[in-house]
Amino acid sequence: MTALFDLSLKQNICFVGFGEAGEALSGGFVSQDPLAWDLKLEADEPTCRDRIIRARLKPAGSLTDALTDVDWVVSLVTADQAAQACQAVCETVKSRFMYLEMNSCSPGTKRANAEMVKDAGGELVDVAIMSPVNPSRIETPLIVSGPSAERCVKFLDYFGYNASFCGMKVGQASALKMTRSIMIKGVEALSAECFLTAERLGIQPEIVTSLTRSFEGLDWLKHGGYNLERMCRHGIRRAAEMREAVATIEEAGLPADMTRSTVEWQQRVGDLGLSLDTDDLVIVSRSINEELNCDR
Repeated sequence: MTALFDLSLKQNICFVGFGEAGEALSGGFVSQDPLAWDLKLEADEPTCRDRIIRARLKPAGSLTDALTDVDWVVSLVTADQAAQACQAVCETVKSRFMYLEMNSCSPGTKRANAEMVKDAGGELVDVAIMSPVNPSRIETPLIVSGPSAERCVKFLDYFGYNASFCGMKVGQASALKMTRSIMIKGVEALSAECFLTAERLGIQPEIVTSLTRSFEGLDWLKHGGYNLERMCRHGIRRAAEMREAVATIEEAGLPADMTRSTVEWQQRVGDLGLSLDTDDLVIVSRSINEELNCDR
């Protein structure tokens, strides 16, 4: 283990989870020869191994190998696996470490993970990813909260990341992220319900024209197609995130009726498994409706 935050020393960094976000956000740390571990490596899945190597990281032989003398753990799994991943790390790690909890979780989940990390001799930093990781990659806006957040921001900035301080408490960054997601992913779900209905009724062009007129400056033909394509590509992951948004709302003492419906729509479209190379609203909505008809 090296001295944490001592930028004159090489840092031992491990990514736990290496999907789209891991690949996009790993570039800043390449100079530190980081390791990456993902459950898919246990199944010897070549796609995951190739992704890690392509990003210029080293696939770890096991979680134990990945965490040997680790200084920084970067957790980037799906939202529904964040607690399990944190527990696995805490049961394995043998050194003092910083845990960058970058998953889309409720403040309560991040606080619970922080307690696990503390009991294992580490410290958790709450990091929220505030926009799609592609194409921005390491320039993607990150907000950071926790007792060591200010030092962590300096650490991330040193390696080229676009990080900003959010607060001194774990949960502050995730609260902003998850509350924002209520709107962002909720609008996607509303787009699906609206434009798929319009397509089936044969009135989609008229609906697009009417909405564009009502929301000045917003091109609903483009925006609607983009929303539906994102649901096709990332709906399952978004549904997991929005279950954490439901938890966030309930932690605040409110009912999460609309966000529960967002979960259902994101999951429904994601489960179709559509892989489209276009965000043209007409094509995407027709493709989704055809698949939904097949599932009846």
